[in-house]
Amino acid sequence: MSSPARKTSRTADLASEYGRRITSGILKPGDNLPVEAQLAAEWGVSRTVVREAMRLLAAKGLLRVGPKVGTRVLSFDEWNMLDPDVMAWHLLADERRTFVDALYEMRLINEPVAARMAAARIGATDKKRLSEALEAMGRHPRGSDELIAADLAFHRIILEATGNPILRSLGAMIEKSLSISFSLSWRQNPQEETLQQHKRVSDAIIAGDGEAAELFMRRLIESAFDDVTTALYAEDQNRKGRHETKPDRKRAGGKPVSAPVAGT
Repeated sequence: MSSPARKTSRTADLASEYGRRITSGILKPGDNLPVEAQLAAEWGVSRTVVREAMRLLAAKGLLRVGPKVGTRVLSFDEWNMLDPDVMAWHLLADERRTFVDALYEMRLINEPVAARMAAARIGATDKKRLSEALEAMGRHPRGSDELIAADLAFHRIILEATGNPILRSLGAMIEKSLSISFSLSWRQNPQEETLQQHKRVSDAIIAGDGEAAELFMRRLIESAFDDVTTALYAEDQNRKGRHETKPDRKRAGGKPVSAPVAGT
């Protein structure tokens, strides 16, 4: 008998595998997945694990499961794009530029205005928390988990300081994807420069200067977007270079063997 924890882990693993296949385009809208018994045999899991994994994906809008349609991939407009797992799967795919563009466009629509609102509404407690997050960003090494956590806290505190519960929830929903994109942007920009960009936002909010807070937040996000796209371009070039420099291997009879697909 497998333990509940092991079953939960295998369910999550299987859901993640097919979630990545769907969001990366390996499985396309309208495609049907194999039947439950086939998936169970292929992955060495019980049919209960398969059923629960497919339900997880259906709850995120990626699949429809039914007795007549089987298990079918849904169209993009039905996906829950703000689900933390769906966002993370997009960012782990090889082709992710379109999603990164959309993510930063959404941030530019919301966060500069949120910074302006925070400047008018922030209380003493949140001012202290914002200063502490900024200090933590300067204390930890560039790209470290601790620095990325502090960066996430900085942006989350600003959304919370608006007093708007929907903006607060927005921060929580996109946090997993931002943690991945922040790890990319911190690889590019010198740490001191990035800290100064955040400090200008913090100083303006704490001073109650909404116009400056909005301007500096917009500049910060635009700079981060440039850093992320630079990092993604470098990764694409490295991947392309590896594939170009690797000679084709041949089977007997001269048929090429496909190069292995990089893991996501």
